[in-house]
Amino acid sequence: MSYTTWHNYGYGICTDDIQEHSVTRLQELLELVPQFHAEVQSWLLEQDITAPTWEDYMDYDSDDYDLGLATIIKEVIEEAEGFDLTACDDCNGKGYVLYQAKYPWQITDADKPLTEEKLTDIFNHYVGILTDEAIPVEDQSVENGG
Repeated sequence: MSYTTWHNYGYGICTDDIQEHSVTRLQELLELVPQFHAEVQSWLLEQDITAPTWEDYMDYDSDDYDLGLATIIKEVIEEAEGFDLTACDDCNGKGYVLYQAKYPWQITDADKPLTEEKLTDIFNHYVGILTDEAIPVEDQSVENGG
């Protein structure tokens, strides 16, 4: 039997720090991005869910990665801002959304103006829709394995 570990390094948030679980606020976040919002709504209809709860939304990616809120925040920011993020979890099951360093040939026009301050503002803006609590935006080292 073997065990493999991996690390994701980047600048971002731990989504488990978001303690408020308001469906209304989550729906406000989704309404900012029409394409992803339509995907989630379609998935909910496929599941015969007409009055979704927080847990229903967190099950959105359960067939793929089971990252819940991390996937939702990642998809919202990617559609709204145009740059790639990584949704991942650690070996304790905590979710993260990270902006990871890129090779020069991977940098897009959307990446070029990004600074630490700009990324902090972006994360704070979207997370601020979900909660009034300040969530740290910082360097993350996320280890997992399987």
